Amino acid sequence: MNCPIDVHVLRHGAPRVLLVHGLEDGWASWRELAGQLPSGWGVAALDLPWRAGNDYRWRQSATPSQWLRAGLDLLGEPVDAVVAHSFGANAALGLMAAGDRAIGAAAALICPLYRPPTAEVTWRMLDRSHHTFVENIREGIRARLGPRAARTDVEVLDGMLAKAVDRVGPLGLLATFDQFVASADLPLHAVEQPTVILAGGADPVLSTATAERLAERIPRATLRTHQDFDHYCHIRQPARVAELLGGFLGTLPVLGPAFKPVLKPVLKNARAQE
Repeated sequence: MNCPIDVHVLRHGAPRVLLVHGLEDGWASWRELAGQLPSGWGVAALDLPWRAGNDYRWRQSATPSQWLRAGLDLLGEPVDAVVAHSFGANAALGLMAAGDRAIGAAAALICPLYRPPTAEVTWRMLDRSHHTFVENIREGIRARLGPRAARTDVEVLDGMLAKAVDRVGPLGLLATFDQFVASADLPLHAVEQPTVILAGGADPVLSTATAERLAERIPRATLRTHQDFDHYCHIRQPARVAELLGGFLGTLPVLGPAFKPVLKPVLKNARAQE
């Protein structure tokens, strides 16, 4: 298959952490969080076919997990841990459930998509997913704009958001809904990696109750929730998320003493909380 994947090495070092973005996002959204991770860690980010502005033809060639596996092959050296967001978190979870060792010795899943097995797939579920998907695309753009969103004329911003939703269209919704539905059937009991799941009270995609059910199905999972986290907490609150990631990954003996973090203090100014 053609491989529209780019690798961006943000920092050399050890251990090696790989960052995996969500749907209609990109590697650059990790920059602020990467800068807050413990010094000395090597950090790389993949730019995957489901990046912002894609045409969704990648779905005809491979599954999201297969595309992620291709990205891991491009790195040229093994990773120690993966940090993945939303759609990318499900791609990582698919590899973990399949026992693929290339995914690393530990994982952090930020706001993954999850359907409990007891949740029946219905037209009503699809309707709700459609509404949530549209609002989430709009919210993702606001998050990436940061302070610029507040300085942009309301009509101009609304026009930008409407055009983005129209461009993504049904193909984006179907790609997301497929991942959501399939998550219920993953053999999560087979996941061996210590895993931290980050969820927030302000996230309309993954409720804290559903996150708890997901964590219960993964043998070595830890759930970390924050009432103020939304679906884009890694962009809006990178210092806080980095602190949680460093605290979790740095305590895992499986990763060795090199993973002991020197944590940066969480910034208290307004920019750190955006």
